[in-house]
Amino acid sequence: MLLIRELRAFPAALREGVLCIGNFDGVHLGHAQMLATGRQLAAAQGRPFIIMTFEPHPLTVLKPQSPRPPLTTLAQRLERLENFSPAAILLLTPTPAFLALTPEDFLRSIVQDRLAARTVVEGKNFTFGRAARGNVDTLRQAGLMLGWQTVQVPTVQGVLGNQSAVDISSSLIRWLVTAGRVMDAARLLGRPYALRGRVVRGAGRGRQLGFPTVNLQVEQRMPGAGVYAGRIQLGHQSFAAAVSVGANPTFGGSTVTVEAFILDYHGDLYEQTVELEVSRWLRDQRAYAHPEALRRRIAADVQMVRDYSL
Repeated sequence: MLLIRELRAFPAALREGVLCIGNFDGVHLGHAQMLATGRQLAAAQGRPFIIMTFEPHPLTVLKPQSPRPPLTTLAQRLERLENFSPAAILLLTPTPAFLALTPEDFLRSIVQDRLAARTVVEGKNFTFGRAARGNVDTLRQAGLMLGWQTVQVPTVQGVLGNQSAVDISSSLIRWLVTAGRVMDAARLLGRPYALRGRVVRGAGRGRQLGFPTVNLQVEQRMPGAGVYAGRIQLGHQSFAAAVSVGANPTFGGSTVTVEAFILDYHGDLYEQTVELEVSRWLRDQRAYAHPEALRRRIAADVQMVRDYSL
């Protein structure tokens, strides 16, 4: 699989392929259906399968004043896109000039002239071009004139824990994660929500309480403040973890942190990059009257995590 970061580096041998375009934040079950359709069509037609995505998200360029932490790091997203066996992932930087292209200019100069796509696979909510004026109908009409087939993949629905059916989207999953509804987020992602980050030094209070934690430096969408059951993969082993997201209210903290006590693990992970699954909400954050009360609560949390992991 090739990772191509510039349009001018796109090889001629990969022209006339099957193309999927999107931000693919989370690479959720809706994305998976679209990407699987693209892969299958490429195999049936004997053409290369090409995925085009963007880093950073275009909205962070258009609205820099409104932070938009992603569901996945770039590395996680590329790994999950690679699972669909593309011939190449075209990773573009959405510069202001790129985002100023009209839908028609984007389709003619990139999809036709540069990539010479023969099939473009998208979902019904796909938008592109200046002010997001282009949509699937724009894509289909242009394809009739410029020489590609447009395949629209039906919207995928998921079922939440309350049995309600919802259209799967990255924006809905971001909302669920922020609300602490990580089990519902997992139902739409097709896997537990996972934070990937570097282990950094914290205040050391967990160690003083008898529960040393790893502190993760993350740039993804934070789960809502609370205590969660999770898992962490270390080499070939997987360990259950009690995860705390919040500002340490017992100690009057103000900065939100992600900390995890790894059950049955003794080792030094400082400066390593780890992936922490946040899989089940256990309770709200709250301030305790004294550290001993917090220690007893943490012990109960760890036991709950152990019970869930059996």
